[in-house]
Amino acid sequence: MLTRIITGVIGISAAAFIITKGGELFSIAVLALSIIGWYEFKQLAACKGYNVYYMTSGLPVVLMTASAGIYYVYFFGRSDITNLFSWLLMVAVIFFLLAMLEALIRYCCCNEEKWLANTALSVFGMLYCGILFSYIIILRTFGENQSVDLGFTTIDYGETLLWVVLLGTWASDTFAYFFGRAIGKHPFCRVSPKKTLEGAGAGFISSIMVVLMLMHAFLSMSWYQAVIPSLCVAVFAPLGDLVESIVKRSFGAKDSGKIFPGHGGVLDRFDSLLFVAPVTYYVVRIIVYGF
Repeated sequence: MLTRIITGVIGISAAAFIITKGGELFSIAVLALSIIGWYEFKQLAACKGYNVYYMTSGLPVVLMTASAGIYYVYFFGRSDITNLFSWLLMVAVIFFLLAMLEALIRYCCCNEEKWLANTALSVFGMLYCGILFSYIIILRTFGENQSVDLGFTTIDYGETLLWVVLLGTWASDTFAYFFGRAIGKHPFCRVSPKKTLEGAGAGFISSIMVVLMLMHAFLSMSWYQAVIPSLCVAVFAPLGDLVESIVKRSFGAKDSGKIFPGHGGVLDRFDSLLFVAPVTYYVVRIIVYGF
């Protein structure tokens, strides 16, 4: 527990510095996380004898996340973000087709028997670690040149939105963990036997309350408007956690990695945010801009 707390304090402090600094540092940090997360996924698959391709899975992860970072650093507020979405889609489609080609070559030339499973896992890893990590950066760009006055300082709208999402996600994880340990009696999901219905309920309620209050207080949303993104964070945070648990269980692993002592790997720590970031981006975009 002590190791978990120490790692958490250091991690939150580092995250606060990187998010506040923004720019190149933030983009490089997210890029590094996406690469490490993809490598963790590759290693998990290798435990069961599967091969996640470097060129048609790992390379597009780098291209997608780096592209979002380049847009944020060099073109933020000066170009239409739909150009970035078009680029991400193009990369995904092209490398999907290249993965099919690589699988065919491996099947014909290397007699690879698990070519279908390897190809499917390669595409999954590309989307899971490429597209979803990119949205952490994309969420940071929300609002272009708009800013939020906190009273003692002014920060970008996107930074504020990212903090709201992070705090809502952390509230979900933290309250679910401690309430589950304290009063949890009824299993919530067989995917993760230690999770309880009581803990899940506490995480759900706390997440809604945190996001609802912060969006109303700092993002100038009415209570009515803030309800939908609050529900999205409360629902998709545990969903992301459960999906990552299924991935680990499918490969017979307890943690995705060991980079964070007491917490596991990158995918263990960012599984909830990977689901919450894109959903929140589009929901808030619809509320603010109509689409």
